[in-house]
Amino acid sequence: MSTIGQPTAVRPSRRPQTMTRKQCWMLLLAFEVLVFGVSQSVFRPVRQAGITIEMSVTPNHVVT
Repeated sequence: MSTIGQPTAVRPSRRPQTMTRKQCWMLLLAFEVLVFGVSQSVFRPVRQAGITIEMSVTPNHVVT
């Protein structure tokens, strides 16, 4: 196909660079998770995972 004259590029429409509502909610949720995690680590420090078993003072006693 031949074109007559100079080819012109189609300019995309300029969309404003604002955040969508979904992006705002995701950013707010990420911030909330971050703040909640920090507050949990400050008020409730990490405890060792597992079960503490005390040694029996009775000889030949088995804890089941």
